[in-house]
Amino acid sequence: MKIEVFIKNEEVLLQPTQIGRPIEGHYCTAHDSFKTEKILSEDSKRILAEANEKAKELHAEIVVYDIATFKGQLIAKLKGVKSPTWRIVK
Repeated sequence: MKIEVFIKNEEVLLQPTQIGRPIEGHYCTAHDSFKTEKILSEDSKRILAEANEKAKELHAEIVVYDIATFKGQLIAKLKGVKSPTWRIVK
């Protein structure tokens, strides 16, 4: 028995950084880059916690899919999942 968990990571902007040094009159020699970090949404954290509790109770394996990625979206669409959730599969 396994439990499939569909979560959604959100990308959060951390801080802008500048790569390269601008040379006078040549704006193209430097550009801004933005560092981001992926975090779990509150719904996804709650869903994952619920699935972990149920998995311990049933001694089941957990399989996690991120619906923010292309592969996760494809699997979710094939299984009819539209939002963060979990389901038991035999």
